[in-house]
Amino acid sequence: MVGCAIWAVALSFFKIAEKHIDSSQINLIKNSVGLIIVSIWMFSTGGWNPGDVNLAWQLMFVSGVVGMAVGDVFFLSAIGKLGVGKATSMALLTPVLTLILEFFLLSRIPSPGSFSGMVLVLVGVFYLNGPVKNVSKEGFRLVFFACLFVAIAQVLARWSFDLNPDLSLGTSAFFRVLGGVLGMVVIMGKGLKRKYLSAISKGPHLKPLMLGSFLGTGIGMCIYQTASKLTTATQLSFLGTTTPIFAIPIAWLIAKEVPEKRVIVGALIAIVGVSLIFLL
Repeated sequence: MVGCAIWAVALSFFKIAEKHIDSSQINLIKNSVGLIIVSIWMFSTGGWNPGDVNLAWQLMFVSGVVGMAVGDVFFLSAIGKLGVGKATSMALLTPVLTLILEFFLLSRIPSPGSFSGMVLVLVGVFYLNGPVKNVSKEGFRLVFFACLFVAIAQVLARWSFDLNPDLSLGTSAFFRVLGGVLGMVVIMGKGLKRKYLSAISKGPHLKPLMLGSFLGTGIGMCIYQTASKLTTATQLSFLGTTTPIFAIPIAWLIAKEVPEKRVIVGALIAIVGVSLIFLL
């Protein structure tokens, strides 16, 4: 949940930056900054240790391409179209897709108590935000594909740790973020150099972009990768839905998006759900 809070702050900074540059530029820079930070983390926590199972780190790399490159481009575009609160509310589809994928690919089923907690998390976050209204077809399409690709990435990361439990956190994070960076290089193609130079040039976007990148893909990824190893993909995905608990008030303070009045009740319901996921 600490990671969710950090990611919520980062999203608000990215929302400000997107007024001046596009989502692909934001994603390229956030992944590049993240790669530097996780590299430092890797070498300060034992160094390079990919383990003996090549498929494990390869799956982690693909997870980065699918989630941090493709998925995040869709999600950041959705934020630009819908706003932080509405986009994160609609992202409730992610844990449902993750649950289905983890069942079919890894044959993993949550316990009844854990499943009850997951339902409460969904109810709490939905109540916190209320019904999502006035969503364009383009906005829905962006959120759906973001949820799908992020769900696939989460299951691939969990599969990687299942194959090789000894794969170190720092090395796994490095492969994951590297996949995100190289994925963005391919996505941006010929416009890479121009967009990169434009993104790092001085302007009103630069400070929020760097702050969001440092927090979201730097510090946030170190926390997120640790959680990925300690939980199932479905548990982690449902925990990720608590981002709106933090995103809505933070978006109000940073991006001036006024929150709804049901925040406290919805947050309490979701927190009870999180407790059930890990206590039962």
